[in-house]
Amino acid sequence: MSDKKEATGAGAIQSVAVAFEILEELSRSATPVGVTELARRLGQTKARVHRHLTNLRALGFVSQDETSERYELGWKIYRLGMSVAENFGLRRLAHTHLRRLSSDTGQTALMAIPANTEIIVIDSIQSNAHIAITVRPGAVIPAGSSALGRIILAFSDELRALVLSRPIPRLTKDTLVDRAGIEAQLAAARKQWYAVAVNERLIGIAALAAPVFDDSNRVVGSVGLIASQSVISDHPDPQLVRQVQDAARGISADLRSTAWDTRTKRS
Repeated sequence: MSDKKEATGAGAIQSVAVAFEILEELSRSATPVGVTELARRLGQTKARVHRHLTNLRALGFVSQDETSERYELGWKIYRLGMSVAENFGLRRLAHTHLRRLSSDTGQTALMAIPANTEIIVIDSIQSNAHIAITVRPGAVIPAGSSALGRIILAFSDELRALVLSRPIPRLTKDTLVDRAGIEAQLAAARKQWYAVAVNERLIGIAALAAPVFDDSNRVVGSVGLIASQSVISDHPDPQLVRQVQDAARGISADLRSTAWDTRTKRS
């Protein structure tokens, strides 16, 4: 099909459809995909897929690895995902729970959603303490070295495979970067339904997080606290754990999830 034909009438609609098929296929892939492989999966010609990828890259919806020349979803897709989450009420639903969590604990409370190998904070309630740790909505955090990210990875096979397929950046001397160690942390998180990260992003700073699920009981985000190492340790206060889990349970219930209720019945 020529470019001219694709630009008009039914051809234009079909062209848009192919672009969305490319984005959907990239979203399902745990690793970047080459043009030839992507064309094979979609049943399209290599030239046509390359043309769409070039346009999507120019628009910021896909990015290309400079070494392998393979493609993956771009930054604009993640920003779009965050906006969709807000427009569908996830931030609104979480806000009351975050406010209560911050008030009850005296710490900064956060809600985050996944964005490829990172997470994006979509809402936060800052601590009113004299010395408070501030994290603003829109902040991007590595998933593999954060409690908010790890608890999402613990319940998502696809995201876990994607993150573990790449090197984890070492941010401090305590950042866990070896795959075996991270997998052990994720296994513990799946068992406990919470994750902690101490000194892994900033020395002296720690976080505690629990998973949030949607009406299909799929993990869609995480809720947590960020505080000093004196407040959150590798073996966190059981009361803090319950408070974070209660917030995650409440947000999940608002999304019509039964995941937390099922866990309670099994306990």
